Amino acid sequence: MTAPTVTETALREHLTTWLTDARRRSRTILVRAQPAWSGAPALEISGEKVRIVEGVSGLAALDAMRAADKNEFVAVLTALTEAELGTPVVLEVEKQRVTDLDEWNVLPALFGVRDAPARPVRDLGSWVPRFLTSLRHDRGFPPAPGGVLTADHVVRSALVALLGLHRLDALESSTALAPLDDAGVRARLDELGQDAREGFIRAVATHVDSHLAMALRAVTAPGRVSAISVGLVVGELWAAGATPPDATVAAARVRAERYIGPTPSAVAAQRYGASAKLITQRWLADGDQHSREVLEQAEALCGDLGWTEGAAASDFLPAGLRARVAAFAASIEAAAAAPNPRASLTVDDALTAIEAHGARATFARSSATARMAARLVRWLVQTAPPTPGLTAAMLSYATDGAWAERALGDIWDGDTDRGLAQAYRTLAHAVQAVRRQQDAAAAATLTGELVADDAVLPIESLLSRLVVPLTTRDRVLLIVLDGMSAPTGVEIAAGLPAQGWTELVQAATLRRGAALAVLPTVTEYSRTSLFAGELLAGNQQIEKSRFAAAVGGIVFHKDDLRAEAGHALPPAVSDAIADSGRKVVGVVLNTIDDSLASADADSLRWTLHSVAHLEAVLAAAQNAGRTIILTSDHGHVVERGSELRSVPQSPARWRDASTGPSGAHERLVTGPRVLAPGGTAVLAVSDGLRYASKKAGYHGGASLAELTIPLIVIKPRGVQNPDGWVEAPPQEPTWWNEPARASVEMPPAPVKPTRSRTTKVPVSSAALFDLEPDAAMTPGPSGRSIGERLIDSPIYKARRGIAGRHPVDDSVAVTILTTLTTAGGRAHRDTLAVRAAVPGTTMAGLLAALRRVLNVDGYPVIDMDADGATVVLDLKLLEEQFELGAAS
Repeated sequence: MTAPTVTETALREHLTTWLTDARRRSRTILVRAQPAWSGAPALEISGEKVRIVEGVSGLAALDAMRAADKNEFVAVLTALTEAELGTPVVLEVEKQRVTDLDEWNVLPALFGVRDAPARPVRDLGSWVPRFLTSLRHDRGFPPAPGGVLTADHVVRSALVALLGLHRLDALESSTALAPLDDAGVRARLDELGQDAREGFIRAVATHVDSHLAMALRAVTAPGRVSAISVGLVVGELWAAGATPPDATVAAARVRAERYIGPTPSAVAAQRYGASAKLITQRWLADGDQHSREVLEQAEALCGDLGWTEGAAASDFLPAGLRARVAAFAASIEAAAAAPNPRASLTVDDALTAIEAHGARATFARSSATARMAARLVRWLVQTAPPTPGLTAAMLSYATDGAWAERALGDIWDGDTDRGLAQAYRTLAHAVQAVRRQQDAAAAATLTGELVADDAVLPIESLLSRLVVPLTTRDRVLLIVLDGMSAPTGVEIAAGLPAQGWTELVQAATLRRGAALAVLPTVTEYSRTSLFAGELLAGNQQIEKSRFAAAVGGIVFHKDDLRAEAGHALPPAVSDAIADSGRKVVGVVLNTIDDSLASADADSLRWTLHSVAHLEAVLAAAQNAGRTIILTSDHGHVVERGSELRSVPQSPARWRDASTGPSGAHERLVTGPRVLAPGGTAVLAVSDGLRYASKKAGYHGGASLAELTIPLIVIKPRGVQNPDGWVEAPPQEPTWWNEPARASVEMPPAPVKPTRSRTTKVPVSSAALFDLEPDAAMTPGPSGRSIGERLIDSPIYKARRGIAGRHPVDDSVAVTILTTLTTAGGRAHRDTLAVRAAVPGTTMAGLLAALRRVLNVDGYPVIDMDADGATVVLDLKLLEEQFELGAAS
């Protein structure tokens, strides 16, 4: 019988048993073991000193025994028999024989039990004691339940210790495999030796879970492949179940057995793959670089297995994501070349496929741009011919075109993926062409005459027609963001609700207002006219004096806002905003206008934080309870490949009429609203034209982006609304949130609409969001819409009271249900808010109340989609639950 190599732990356990035995008769013990000891010469055990001797011969053992101090005990490690050691040695040792070192004896102490391991534990294999003792130094083992040591408990405990987990139930977690890529885990498995490793893996398969055993095989496979990478591939290969879908998969499965062992279970393979996916997704979410390494290795492994097509079709591996990105790019190219609803839906579907991919986090940098591209395709599909008339064109731009410009800025910056870059280029030029047509149509009606249309305020009447009326009840802060265009206003306004502000709109329109800049659209004409309350060219000093004369206000410019160290604002500015006796305060912020000469305007993302002093001014106004008008003096166009038509001494976007007649892409304007010398000027219309050196952006011309001034009115949350103003519904156009079918497949408006007596149609919501008139007014075969039939249902009337203290108004319920039905059972919550004429902030509560009423016995008649933004209606279930009969 071959003597084992002794470990210190096993020897200590053996010697402890000997020293603590009341029947002990000798101070020397012979231990059957290889006579090789690398530990300390003597061990301290149970308060006694035991010298360890290598008994290579009987003489060596006898010499060591007789040389020992009388207070020492001696343990002789020997591979010799009693006869080979000789009688003189044997007669002086414990039990007069060589004692067998039973490594299993260490287990009771490791697990807190009294009895020696039973046969099922020993049947696990001789690897158990040594493996457990090697893990014990830095990890304890959970006590055996009920004091009985079972094979299940031993194997689970060993696996938990190996993986560095802390509890046995951690093995049930889908992320239990995560430590397998750790070098320390691999090293501990290597130390076992091949036979012991095989025994351990078989035990894990039997007593824990076969998919964990499969992963352990992957760890020990040749080539040091990541166990998580193997799991990703295995999950893909066995996704179809036990029967391979084709010969290529079958062949790849056979080759994969070198990593996971022969004849793997399909269920175990699927569980292994699911765990590997979850682990990788968590690494991706945490930004762990190992996640990308794992994905790349999994893709390479597919190639090694002769299954590259599997990687390309994968819903998790990078090759599958690249294939989806390529399909998305191709769909954009096609839609930009021939915009139509079907092409737009193809783009949306391709984007959904990308966002559904398991490794979409690797596309996160580009996903926001991809969403903007899909929106622009929808915009191209639904864009009508240019609106006739300047006022109508400006309103259309403020509520629609500006959002397209906002998205255009994102895709203009592009992507590093060549296919996407080309697709975005094609789409950007298509959008740019349509926008230029709109600009040209609007400019054709532009004159320098006074504006009589009340729908758009001339900037010189902003004080008298907006600021002063608001001061009848509230104190007002007029913030002029010099150069802020409507697209920039869209970006900045998005951050206001998070800062405690509520946007207000006039009840008659339910939309954000717009103003018309003075011509040419430059600061010295437009901003001075704004603060003067009349058409006037000037500078900051004139603005201060005329503003005071017009409304008794004080205005602060750039230099006035420079504060001492430690102050966000100079005390003079803070005091003026806080002054309860001062009705109107004005502040000019120049960051946007300054950026046109110093930065790439398309690369800037405008937020409350990116405009110098804006957050501080807003905070001061919020503390003072002031209503704010956030506006501009003119807009701007961004440099996107413009042509230089050099005119010496000319500004960037307008020239003196004496420099020549107006030509292509220009507009000659004359009249009282033209403050250029002589009351006449030639303005550039197309954003592709400039007269001076290249900069990041320009203003002065006649494009809608320069003419249209956004008017954003906000109040501190909770403050009472001014008369005639209401909290704004979401301002996004329909195409921003809805696929093409939502706007192109709605039925046409009836010639003679009929209304239920309870139905109230939100004013102007259709005009704002370019939807057809409310389908609640559209009769079906029975003459009533689904919503009208619902509110007349006895079941609905009986349940209406459970909505809470604020039941849903019948007209709102009709509008929401009809909008959902018309849109195929799915609509963005903001679209519903607009249709119902309610603020977006109240939609969550409104939908919750509606769900309580409609979701009988918990069945989801109406619910939120997994994206958290889309409301879903089950029309068939609605009809069944409320006994509405066939749909009309």
